Amino acid sequence: PVKHYALVAGFNEIGESIEETVHREVLEETGLRVRNLRFYKSQPWVFTDTLLFGFFAELDGSDKITVQEDELSEAGWFYRSEIPEDRTHLSLTGEMMEQFRKGLA
Repeated sequence: PVKHYALVAGFNEIGESIEETVHREVLEETGLRVRNLRFYKSQPWVFTDTLLFGFFAELDGSDKITVQEDELSEAGWFYRSEIPEDRTHLSLTGEMMEQFRKGLA
Protein backbone atom coordinates (compact mmCIF):
# COMPACT_ATOMS: atom_id res chain seq x y z
CA PRO A 1 0.00 0.00 0.00
CA VAL A 2 1.10 3.56 -0.76
CA LYS A 3 1.70 5.75 2.27
CA HIS A 4 0.37 9.29 2.30
CA TYR A 5 2.11 11.94 4.32
CA ALA A 6 1.11 15.39 5.46
CA LEU A 7 2.73 18.28 7.27
CA VAL A 8 2.48 19.11 10.96
CA ALA A 9 -0.75 21.00 11.64
CA GLY A 10 -2.71 22.35 14.55
CA PHE A 11 -5.04 24.99 15.84
CA ASN A 12 -4.20 28.49 16.99
CA GLU A 13 -4.82 29.11 20.70
CA ILE A 14 -6.36 32.30 22.09
CA GLY A 15 -3.75 35.04 22.42
CA GLU A 16 -1.19 33.14 20.35
CA SER A 17 0.33 34.52 17.13
CA ILE A 18 0.34 32.20 14.13
CA GLU A 19 4.14 32.05 14.38
CA GLU A 20 3.87 30.96 18.02
CA THR A 21 1.38 28.32 16.91
CA VAL A 22 3.90 26.92 14.40
CA HIS A 23 6.63 26.70 17.04
CA ARG A 24 4.29 25.08 19.58
CA GLU A 25 2.67 22.56 17.23
CA VAL A 26 5.96 21.41 15.71
CA LEU A 27 7.48 20.99 19.18
CA GLU A 28 4.41 19.19 20.58
CA GLU A 29 3.95 16.79 17.67
CA THR A 30 7.59 16.05 16.76
CA GLY A 31 9.80 17.27 19.60
CA LEU A 32 11.63 19.50 17.10
CA ARG A 33 12.40 23.19 17.39
CA VAL A 34 12.24 25.41 14.31
CA ARG A 35 13.46 28.88 13.36
CA ASN A 36 13.38 31.30 10.43
CA LEU A 37 9.69 30.81 9.71
CA ARG A 38 8.66 31.87 6.21
CA PHE A 39 4.98 32.37 5.51
CA TYR A 40 3.99 30.60 2.28
CA LYS A 41 0.25 31.18 1.89
CA SER A 42 -3.15 30.51 3.40
CA GLN A 43 -6.09 28.36 2.33
CA PRO A 44 -9.69 28.20 3.56
CA TRP A 45 -10.40 24.76 5.05
CA VAL A 46 -14.09 23.97 4.64
CA PHE A 47 -14.06 20.77 6.70
CA THR A 48 -13.52 22.71 9.94
CA ASP A 49 -14.56 26.16 8.72
CA THR A 50 -11.08 27.49 9.47
CA LEU A 51 -8.15 29.07 7.67
CA LEU A 52 -4.91 27.16 7.12
CA PHE A 53 -1.58 28.99 7.21
CA GLY A 54 1.43 27.39 5.54
CA PHE A 55 4.95 28.09 6.76
CA PHE A 56 8.36 26.78 5.79
CA ALA A 57 10.97 26.68 8.55
CA GLU A 58 14.49 25.57 9.35
CA LEU A 59 15.49 23.09 12.03
CA ASP A 60 16.81 24.71 15.20
CA GLY A 61 18.90 22.16 17.09
CA SER A 62 18.63 18.40 17.28
CA ASP A 63 17.04 16.45 14.41
CA LYS A 64 15.80 13.69 16.75
CA ILE A 65 12.06 13.23 16.22
CA THR A 66 9.82 12.31 19.14
CA VAL A 67 6.35 11.48 17.81
CA GLN A 68 3.31 12.57 19.80
CA GLU A 69 1.41 9.33 19.19
CA ASP A 70 -2.08 10.71 19.78
CA GLU A 71 -1.43 13.22 16.95
CA LEU A 72 0.86 11.39 14.48
CA SER A 73 1.25 7.76 13.49
CA GLU A 74 4.81 8.37 12.30
CA ALA A 75 7.20 11.13 11.30
CA GLY A 76 10.48 11.14 9.42
CA TRP A 77 13.08 12.96 7.41
CA PHE A 78 12.98 12.60 3.64
CA TYR A 79 15.18 13.56 0.72
CA ARG A 80 13.43 15.66 -1.89
CA SER A 81 13.66 12.73 -4.32
CA GLU A 82 11.72 10.49 -1.89
CA ILE A 83 8.65 12.73 -1.82
CA PRO A 84 6.03 11.47 -4.28
CA GLU A 85 4.72 13.97 -6.81
CA ASP A 86 1.37 15.52 -5.87
CA ARG A 87 -0.88 15.43 -8.90
CA THR A 88 -4.06 16.43 -7.08
CA HIS A 89 -3.20 20.07 -6.32
CA LEU A 90 -6.07 20.09 -3.82
CA SER A 91 -4.46 20.98 -0.53
CA LEU A 92 -2.01 23.49 0.84
CA THR A 93 -0.04 20.60 2.35
CA GLY A 94 0.31 18.87 -1.01
CA GLU A 95 1.30 22.12 -2.70
CA MET A 96 3.95 22.86 -0.07
CA MET A 97 5.38 19.35 -0.26
CA GLU A 98 5.54 19.71 -4.04
CA GLN A 99 7.35 23.06 -3.74
CA PHE A 100 9.90 21.42 -1.44
CA ARG A 101 10.23 18.36 -3.69
CA LYS A 102 11.03 20.60 -6.66
CA GLY A 103 13.61 22.57 -4.65
CA LEU A 104 11.54 25.75 -4.75
CA ALA A 105 11.25 26.06 -0.98
